[in-house]
Amino acid sequence: MPVSPFAPACELAALIQRGQISSQRLTELYVGRIQQHNPVLHAIVIGNDADALRTARERDDDLRKNTVRGPLHGVPVTVKESFNLAGLKTTVNFPQLKDNVAGEDAFVVRQLRGAGASILGKTNIPTMLSDYQSFGPIYPTANNPYDLTRTPGGSTGGGAAAVAAGLTALEIGSDIGGSIRVPAHFCGVFGLKPTENMRMHGEGHVPPVPNSHGGFVAMASAGPLARTMSDIELGWRLINRPDWSYFSHLPAKPRVKNALSDYRIAWFDDVDRFECGHETRRVLGSLIQKLESAGVKCEKRPFERSWLDRAHAVWGQLFGSILGQDAPWVVRQVVKFQFARMGKGASIDIAGPVKSGLSLDFKRFSRALKQRVELVQELQRRFDDYDFVISPVAAGPAFAHNPKHTPIELDGRTISYVDYAMPFVTIYNACGNPALVIPAGRSGGGLPIGLQIAAPHYAEDELIHFGTLVERLGATFSPPRGYE
Repeated sequence: MPVSPFAPACELAALIQRGQISSQRLTELYVGRIQQHNPVLHAIVIGNDADALRTARERDDDLRKNTVRGPLHGVPVTVKESFNLAGLKTTVNFPQLKDNVAGEDAFVVRQLRGAGASILGKTNIPTMLSDYQSFGPIYPTANNPYDLTRTPGGSTGGGAAAVAAGLTALEIGSDIGGSIRVPAHFCGVFGLKPTENMRMHGEGHVPPVPNSHGGFVAMASAGPLARTMSDIELGWRLINRPDWSYFSHLPAKPRVKNALSDYRIAWFDDVDRFECGHETRRVLGSLIQKLESAGVKCEKRPFERSWLDRAHAVWGQLFGSILGQDAPWVVRQVVKFQFARMGKGASIDIAGPVKSGLSLDFKRFSRALKQRVELVQELQRRFDDYDFVISPVAAGPAFAHNPKHTPIELDGRTISYVDYAMPFVTIYNACGNPALVIPAGRSGGGLPIGLQIAAPHYAEDELIHFGTLVERLGATFSPPRGYE
């Protein structure tokens, strides 16, 4: 039977298990699409076709023996280049790691394989995952399937482009500063940054650099990018399965609400000088109207500028400390240069805190941890009154390729690179909260516009349920032209 490459991964798994399509045929479909579209998208930078086809044949043999390996039995997926796959390189687009070959699979890769999936390949990223575009000296620049002259975002930019273009059934990315959410927004797909979870799920992830002795991990999460909420839920549950070889595991709060009318949300579209564009405000306003019509209690409540400034300062300090611990001098210099250039002319000082964190000054580090606790407490008081907070992901849709990080034009004005991409997303890394991006509309030029829904810690079940209800209101993925 004909099968769409845009079908949900959970439906593809069901078709395989019912014998309506073989895993080999499905994998060949995706391999063919990669061969057709990837030469211009550069979404997948390390192919794994032979292994994926071999695994597909094994999954088909399993079914002939009435054996189902898991909920992704026979389904081909991709992972971000920063996750280790045994026998393949993990370079994070950084020349000093160009010959780094992984000796074993990362935790999330093992979870995917344990669920029956095969791995089609690894997706494009920026150097050391430190950008909102996906380009660097090793891999060609990733392009957005909705407009090849624009970025798919970063750092899971190749993964978002692959999902949107139908080159994979599901992608697993990572997020320490918007790296799942900005690409999901730019490419019109769903993306979930779970509650901070990289202490467990980050095993086999770079950074930290190979053979690092540093042990501090914070603000980061591994999570799925997909075309439906059903696949977001499936991906989250797979990588969130308990593994007691680790000393920690994410607790989960049970879902307690059912109808949209049971929810109360806060929302905002700008804070002081951080302003999103008129098309983003239009899409956000339309969603708020739909939610209110469905009975959701909505209240505009922006964050105070002082809280945002403190959150960004804490994020920068901790990000620098995480990346700088045990890192070679050249890595620290690359990061300093990246953030100095990206932060030029920004309303928020990110370069300063990142540079401070890279110096590994313990007093400043300790002060940042204390300030982080205070930020979390203040944010939690907001969640005492509201179930979720809805906001933009970035100031506007995907911007034109911008390797020099120059100011970006929006609504007849220019916005610094950092102010365009960072203010709405890093606050939830600074505090460790889960946040879901949904494809909510299009710009006048046809570019996707996503919106961000943030939740209290460990409230993924409730957040996913709410996202599914919003999806039913019309927040759905639609393929880019030319890829249907």
